[in-house]
Amino acid sequence: MKANRTLLSLLAASLPLLPLAAAQLGDPAAPLHIAEWVKGRPVDLAKAKGKQIVVVEFWATWCPPCRTSIPHLTELQKKFGPKGVVFVGITDEEPSVVKPFVKKMGDQMNYTVAIDKDRQTGKGYMEAYGQNGIPCAFVVDRESRVVWVGHPMGELEQVLDQLLAGKYDLAAAKARQKGRQLLETFFTELNAEKPDEAQLRRLAEQIVAINNDTGGSLLARRFTVDELMQQARAGILLQRYQEAALKGADDAKLAALEAEIRPQLPADVDFDAIKRSLLAMRDLNAYFEAAAQGDKTKADALKEGLYDRLKDDPQALNTLAWTIATEEAIQHRDLDLARKAAERAVRLTKEQNAGIIDTLARVLFEQGRYQEAISWQEKAIQAHGDGDPGLKAQLQQTLDRYKAKAAEKAR
Repeated sequence: MKANRTLLSLLAASLPLLPLAAAQLGDPAAPLHIAEWVKGRPVDLAKAKGKQIVVVEFWATWCPPCRTSIPHLTELQKKFGPKGVVFVGITDEEPSVVKPFVKKMGDQMNYTVAIDKDRQTGKGYMEAYGQNGIPCAFVVDRESRVVWVGHPMGELEQVLDQLLAGKYDLAAAKARQKGRQLLETFFTELNAEKPDEAQLRRLAEQIVAINNDTGGSLLARRFTVDELMQQARAGILLQRYQEAALKGADDAKLAALEAEIRPQLPADVDFDAIKRSLLAMRDLNAYFEAAAQGDKTKADALKEGLYDRLKDDPQALNTLAWTIATEEAIQHRDLDLARKAAERAVRLTKEQNAGIIDTLARVLFEQGRYQEAISWQEKAIQAHGDGDPGLKAQLQQTLDRYKAKAAEKAR
């Protein structure tokens, strides 16, 4: 299975590419151009130099992954604040949108929040470093250099621990950044109408050298040049299937494409698993589109086939249930389907996955079954155990909300 995970990561790299970053890790951090400080004290990177580490995070109120990361960032601010680390969350939205959101979050969003001025800060960070997805965090060290870029739920905590201990390897991070840029160039050439084979091999040799010198950190494991070339070509083939599936191609068209592609794939590629995943995504997208349009007839026609396709995939079932229960855009909200999907996901994971149990509790809450929701939310907290304290606090806050609603109903 390791080979397949690596292949999928290569496939992701072969999709529409980010612009090549002009800025490099180790470069001086751009100043923060702020229209308004919404919460916390203003942060001046020039004044912080030599004294503080600053985490500059880009987010938005409309972004679900951003909302998920907010309690985690609050916990990191609590942990690292006394050690001289400051967190700043920056959005380019209007104050009329941001201020009520921050007020509602309260202590869950307990770090500095600011509004970008004419997107100047975004240009100095997101655009300069070739990032186009949020949430995205930038770590500025005490020398006022950008030394790490990534998802705040990823390696951020580990990076801060290493920086504070004087053990962060900037040279290795810069090598990985160079490797990612070489991968972008490699896949651009591979996607060309007539790829330059000699150039491809030269790029592959450089990528493999960086990857293997950094313990396989770029490609998830060590590679030979021939392996990289073979799996990259397989990634291009799978990209064609992926694009067709996610554009809603019917089973007949996909079967014809599969017949062309399958014989060309390496023996260690589990095409059946990839196919199941992509078809599940296709069917989920189709269902959510119908539900968002309020088309009950179409949604109902799709749901049985969708459930049957997803029935052995707890994560996909969880996505189905959570989206139905919580996504504001959903106009036809089939909570019975959401409950059916959530209950099966909980069974498949043997009541051990806190996030999936949390979803079932939320569905029950939305159905007005408050006591059942409370019971399952308590189980979610128990299943979480001693994991991420930020997530545990979030689960507890949700439980408190359910209890308050149940008490209100009982009055």
